[in-house]
Amino acid sequence: MIVNKYKRIFLCYKLFLLLLYFNYKNYIMNEKLKGQIEYAMFKNKINKKELGSYMNMSYPTMLSKIESPDTLKISEAVRLCGILNIELSELLTIK
Repeated sequence: MIVNKYKRIFLCYKLFLLLLYFNYKNYIMNEKLKGQIEYAMFKNKINKKELGSYMNMSYPTMLSKIESPDTLKISEAVRLCGILNIELSELLTIK
């Protein structure tokens, strides 16, 4: 009985650590995506307000999309790549 309790606690702890690891990996990927988008904006001399109007989004929506790029829809990512002159495959294969 006590052994089962400790097994459950240990499994919960392992699950918690696994979730932390995946959250960290997701955070790192978002930061890399954000950096790549911001660099492309700098290179093409497009600010966030202009990018929002090109993407037919409000400024606050554009800010939230850039802040967490994992919320971009595929159609939005394709449009973003077209505006910023970057390949979609470049955006999706960040190391």
